[in-house]
Amino acid sequence: MKFLLLSDIHSNAKNLEEILKKTDFDLLLIAGDLTHFRKQDVVAIDEIISKYSSECYAVHGNCDHREMLSYELNAINFIHGKSLSLDEFTIHGIGGSLKTPFGTLSEYTEKDYEEIIKGFKFSDFNLLVSHSPARGILDRTNYGENIGSEVIRDHLSNFQIALTGHVHESFGVYSDKPIVVNPGPVNWGRFAILEVKSMEVELKKI
Repeated sequence: MKFLLLSDIHSNAKNLEEILKKTDFDLLLIAGDLTHFRKQDVVAIDEIISKYSSECYAVHGNCDHREMLSYELNAINFIHGKSLSLDEFTIHGIGGSLKTPFGTLSEYTEKDYEEIIKGFKFSDFNLLVSHSPARGILDRTNYGENIGSEVIRDHLSNFQIALTGHVHESFGVYSDKPIVVNPGPVNWGRFAILEVKSMEVELKKI
């Protein structure tokens, strides 16, 4: 089974469609920032995804309006604060980011994240989709700061795979337990493919 891992689309519909058109996958996961502060853009994003996939699970990012979580969309299912059982694995969602200097749309505290994780229902195989990275793992900015969540880092051992985003420049794969993937921003043409059976990740760029 192949998962297409995306993050940080930032309303770049052209790059999104090119990735979807050229990639063979079974399930689509998106780690936030589908839009760039324009909530109506999620409808156009959903229309594009609907042409290539009927099964997409996503969280919102700090640049996405929380109002989007209540929209009735065709393909995109928002899973912020939820645990969703699919076949032999469970997907868990954490949207938004920690507080930023910019006062963006969807920001949370570490306490908020703790409460979300406490509500998760874990199975034998768990996959985290989180816009915010874990502290110290693929979270270093160009200014040399680590801006990830300590709470998420403390709970990483509950997951076999974690998909994160938010820090565009820290795309890559952390090949430990769990495997953590920041595919890089779709806005830069970046994405990743996860082969679940072999647990192999391939970072790609259009």
